[in-house]
Amino acid sequence: MSQLDKIVAAYRITTQYPALISARILNCSKASVNVHSVWVQRVLERQAKTRFRQTVSSDYQTYTLTSPPTDITNELMSAHSKSTKYFCVVREIESGNVTKQYLEVWNDCSLVKNYDLSALDVHGKIYADAEFGTLEWSPDETKIVYIAEKKVPKSEPFYKQKPKASADKSGVDKSDTVPGNEYDWSQDWGEQLVGKITPVLVVCDIKTDTIDILPNIPNDVNPASATWTPDGKGVVAIGYTITPRKLGLIYCTNRPSHVFSLTLDGQYSVLSSNSEQLSVKTPKFNLIGTKLVWLERLAGGPHHSCFKLMSCNWFTKEITTVVDFDEKILQVNNEQLPFYGLYNQAIPSRCWLNDDKTIVLSTPQGGSVHTFAIDTESKNIHYLPITKPFHECVSVLDVCNDVLVCYKSSLNKPGQLFAIKLLSTSEAYDFTNISIHAISPSHSLPNSDNFVVEHGYTLYNKPTTIFYGPKNSNCPLIIWPHGGPHVSSLDSFIADAAFFIQIGFSVLFINYRGSTGLGKDYVESLLGKIGDADVKDVYNAIQSNPLWSNRKLVLYGGSHGGFLVTQLSGQYPNTFKAVTTRNPCIDLLSLFGTSDIPDWDITEGGYNYSEVDSLANSKDILMRLADCSPCKNVHKVQAPTLLLLGEKDLRVPPSQGLAYYHLLKKHGVTARVLMYDDCHPLSTVAADMDSSINTALWFKKYTSDDSE
Repeated sequence: MSQLDKIVAAYRITTQYPALISARILNCSKASVNVHSVWVQRVLERQAKTRFRQTVSSDYQTYTLTSPPTDITNELMSAHSKSTKYFCVVREIESGNVTKQYLEVWNDCSLVKNYDLSALDVHGKIYADAEFGTLEWSPDETKIVYIAEKKVPKSEPFYKQKPKASADKSGVDKSDTVPGNEYDWSQDWGEQLVGKITPVLVVCDIKTDTIDILPNIPNDVNPASATWTPDGKGVVAIGYTITPRKLGLIYCTNRPSHVFSLTLDGQYSVLSSNSEQLSVKTPKFNLIGTKLVWLERLAGGPHHSCFKLMSCNWFTKEITTVVDFDEKILQVNNEQLPFYGLYNQAIPSRCWLNDDKTIVLSTPQGGSVHTFAIDTESKNIHYLPITKPFHECVSVLDVCNDVLVCYKSSLNKPGQLFAIKLLSTSEAYDFTNISIHAISPSHSLPNSDNFVVEHGYTLYNKPTTIFYGPKNSNCPLIIWPHGGPHVSSLDSFIADAAFFIQIGFSVLFINYRGSTGLGKDYVESLLGKIGDADVKDVYNAIQSNPLWSNRKLVLYGGSHGGFLVTQLSGQYPNTFKAVTTRNPCIDLLSLFGTSDIPDWDITEGGYNYSEVDSLANSKDILMRLADCSPCKNVHKVQAPTLLLLGEKDLRVPPSQGLAYYHLLKKHGVTARVLMYDDCHPLSTVAADMDSSINTALWFKKYTSDDSE
């Protein structure tokens, strides 16, 4: 078998495992639990992803598949009613050159309602993304709330001949078409939210077969993440402030927003504090509707950071802080465990234990995802020992009757679904004594016992590095800094990482200063220091261990990770054999005027975006952005560089990578550009396969003995 054949075979193996999208407990008791789950899987032969649904039943010892996997690729969203009597689906069907959406209602194993939303023409496309997407039944199971694009009047040229039938006898055209507006530009929400301009809250009443837009949301507010109020007479939602402009929303938790309530007859009121400009996420009611919780941080600043957990008494509207920004030490089985704060960007739709005061959620913590039970009254935080602290990732997806459904994975182990029973007495829960039961197949990578995942307290006495690779091997090491910069590398399954390990590489992940999951101060310590502190952290982490630094080293990173690998190849030109970078930030001056998040440059440079109108009047900022841009050191670069660019990238436009390519060629550096019909993450099946295999070949070429 040739080297290329081996690489392609390894890619096929490591990308075959399905990944979980969602899971919900249909019913459970002390004796059994039934779980409905939705998965996504790459199908290389079709160059596409397929989604499927399945249901399992477990007696907490073994599980049985009660319905075979069913392809649901054309379903955008689905939701069960509270009693599970009803099930609704938003389905998208391609019909010729037209895409139509339907809202289906199922009951008693049959379709009982089917609304052709395109024909009804009440609104535009339904939003199914993670930022805005909503689909929820009312408590009385008669209504469904969702979010869709506001209908806009059709437009046409000022002069266009029309059939006589379109005008009445007086010669006056009574159509709702507006002349002269067909080229009006409206701002959308940016990267991966293209075309999402004006969301509206919509309620479908299945008894009266009416679909209505909820009125009286202010014009400068866009609604998102709605949930019904306990009495079913209104909704609570997030309201994003859109003035003076919209800034890209995906991956950004710093956008000005508030929690509001809106009754079905249009009474609008703000629930969250208005004393400071806040950013909020995912409001959720407790089981009996007396308490509303949400995540909250200050707007502006780093694009992601630590959240507070807030609680609002639904009757008095008094707001209290349950979990603050400060770090804590938890006692777990007579051992101390640091708690670095909350960095999760959402709370599960059902998250409450039966005591109705304890919420269960998962959050990144030092290279892992930990799951906690938080008492909203005593404010005590309990670590759930589903796995060893700071090893693997465990995320809770649903909570019902003191049973949790969690998803667990690690770099060396594809994801698996578990049902977890919490044991309690009449007085309290025993969070140290839980029972864990697999409810989906266990998958293993080929030769997984030959590989190791090692977490290290390499920087600042915090869990900041994750090494993944063959045991007792001196194979080439891929340095893989994450993007953001305010996210974190996690010990969760990454198909591309597993692919590299299978073909003879090791990987080192570094949670440098600015990473989340290690304290609010750690996040903010990078501001004003990008291109210096983060670069030094990555380099110092490598040099801290001769077992890493004495290998052949290559660089791999995207977005801010691309910024870092191009910085490293310029600042330490003799250290690295090759570079692959995906949609890298190269020139922060030009990025300010072309990215959907121009505030990123200014904030990371150490300035306040709200005080900056134009770089032309800000000499200090101009100099700072120029000084920390990777293109400053391009004349020093020696490592052959492969650039992976997305034509549709609005976050870091391809012009950044192309400019860098031309500079590299000018200085005689070997460089290649691969341009994909894709956006920032290059996550389509075609782009991922081509970019991953080309990267493998690039690294193989420049780490071989012949390359010396």
